[in-house]
Amino acid sequence: MPHLFPVAVMLSDFQTLTDSLVRDEEGKISTPQRDQAIALAVVRYGKDRPRELVEDATGDGTQYLALPAQWEAGVSGLRAIEYPIGAIPPTYIQPGCWGIYNLPGGVQKIAMQQAISFGADARLTYTVSHTVSDVVDTVPVTNREAVACWAAALLCDQLAALYSGTSDPTIQADSVQHQSKAAEFAKRGNSLRARYYNELGIDPKRNVASGAVVNLALPNSLGQDRLTHPARYR
Repeated sequence: MPHLFPVAVMLSDFQTLTDSLVRDEEGKISTPQRDQAIALAVVRYGKDRPRELVEDATGDGTQYLALPAQWEAGVSGLRAIEYPIGAIPPTYIQPGCWGIYNLPGGVQKIAMQQAISFGADARLTYTVSHTVSDVVDTVPVTNREAVACWAAALLCDQLAALYSGTSDPTIQADSVQHQSKAAEFAKRGNSLRARYYNELGIDPKRNVASGAVVNLALPNSLGQDRLTHPARYR
């Protein structure tokens, strides 16, 4: 049985690759700083290439479904609901016909215009964050270089700020050297960010988050039309 995660690509691989991209010869970046940059890069990658999971949810005869077990509040997003399961081609409920419904106490459920039959399953496709550690790595092998590039870019920004903020030494040559290093690391950081976008095929000018508000046309508790939103207007 194949491994769920590639064994050869763990945190240590990202650490080595990030170090080689930064080339911090004077050792200004500490190990915790590097690891934090890698963690932030994994978060950034998760926004651009979310990890998708598939899980079946059993209906109780109502228009509500419980969220998947691995759902991460504030991170996860629902991509698709297949119902009924098994049709060829697959049958999906239209995105405008479902949404995440907030209940008191911070509880959330999936609300739909149609009810799921009692005991029947609906197949949910949703996103979760990526994980990179000593034992788990959910980033595809083909994208590890991109993640390391973003981490290295963050560290280069720190080095550029460090050298540009260094007070002028008494020797003028040292001052010029510090400014030269600041410019070099700033340029390298921009280059690494561009490399990240190129590796993932992302246009940075279009990489802007968007959202939409969905008005679910649900009937009232008696299964009848609502007073201000009857079926003839749906």
